[in-house]
Amino acid sequence: MISARQIYLLGRNWYLLVTQPYLTVKQIKDSEDKSQIFLILLTAVSPVVVYVVARLVWDLIKYQRLLMLTGKVFLGMGMVQMIIFIYLGYWILMVIRKDK
Repeated sequence: MISARQIYLLGRNWYLLVTQPYLTVKQIKDSEDKSQIFLILLTAVSPVVVYVVARLVWDLIKYQRLLMLTGKVFLGMGMVQMIIFIYLGYWILMVIRKDK
């Protein structure tokens, strides 16, 4: 039951972060729900984590060793990661500023 609730809240928060980011960040901050804060931050980091794991598996399967070179996909993932952090950071700063 707890995991179903957390999954529901995470899905709702993802949707609301896109449609109403200020209100969503404020609600999460006011409720002090540490699990949702953790899940939202984990969501922000997940694109890079998924790419790195997939890259490790692919290199080991195809080349039987790890390659140190990165390509355009890594650059793209870095840009996606930066956009996510800037978006979340902006709205978090807006909520912090308004509360003072």
